[in-house]
Amino acid sequence: MTFIFKLIRIGLLLGAFGVTSLAILALFGFTVPELDLLNHAQVFLFPGTIVAVGLVALLMRGQARSIGLIIAFVGFAASANVMLPEFLGSMRSRPAAPPSGTVTMMTHNLFGMNYEMEQVTSAIHADDPDIIVLQEYFGEQATDLHPLLLKDYPFFVRCRGGKRANLGLYSRIPFEQTEDGACPENAYSTARTAHILASFKTPDGKPFSVITTHMDWPLPVQRQRDQLTVLSDVVKEIDGPLIVAGDFNSTPWSYTLRDFVARNGFTRETMNLFTFPMRFYYFRAWRDTLPFLPLDHVMTKDGIVVHELHAGEPTASDHLPVVFTFSVE
Repeated sequence: MTFIFKLIRIGLLLGAFGVTSLAILALFGFTVPELDLLNHAQVFLFPGTIVAVGLVALLMRGQARSIGLIIAFVGFAASANVMLPEFLGSMRSRPAAPPSGTVTMMTHNLFGMNYEMEQVTSAIHADDPDIIVLQEYFGEQATDLHPLLLKDYPFFVRCRGGKRANLGLYSRIPFEQTEDGACPENAYSTARTAHILASFKTPDGKPFSVITTHMDWPLPVQRQRDQLTVLSDVVKEIDGPLIVAGDFNSTPWSYTLRDFVARNGFTRETMNLFTFPMRFYYFRAWRDTLPFLPLDHVMTKDGIVVHELHAGEPTASDHLPVVFTFSVE
């Protein structure tokens, strides 16, 4: 029995130092992009480093314990440096909405294998947004959803292209789409990503712009970084208040997304908002689960004031919608 307990002790300590090592390596993701992939797992690394500190304190003795605690605390501090600001940011208070001039907007990845469009419209009606931006809006979804939305949202545009280039925008408010070549209309287009850029005015006449997009997964690393660079070039050409909303397939803990937000002067409004995955495929069926990754983001700049933001109702998608109310200064 003593031998078995020793094996368990060694296994626990190896696991503790393994998690700690990953957290420390993630800290250097700004120099080695591949290490930044570890930051997407911070939701697991952070509690793992807390457990690691406890295991080292309980299972080690003497000078080795002191050295082990230093290493474990470094891992914990590295992970906490990423996670705690996100948690604290989610607790910030928002300014009260003015009596008039507010707009409510929803962003939602429909999921290409979601055919429950009546459930989607139910979630839309529950929050009653003025503007809706959609990702993974394929022909199968549009066939059923478009006629359900058209009565209440007569102004719309669609992108049809590669896997991430299928987007939609529906609005009660008239808008002008900027035709910059990034919204293909051919379903057989090879463009992997796209964006819709549209100009609006609030009910009290203040102009603002909206971009919706859908990024690829962060692996291979350079592909997503290049896509964000292209989007940054678009953002630089836009004057005035701007909202960027969509599925970025990136957690806010990654250096890549943090750099995109910082270099464009954005405020990321979606702090600590877990939207994915709502469904997982295992045992030969799609099954509901609890979301643990924040992949759907809302970013603002130059006078957009968000008064309220929350996750919308489930829609049979693997993402939750994000709904927010804003005004323009």
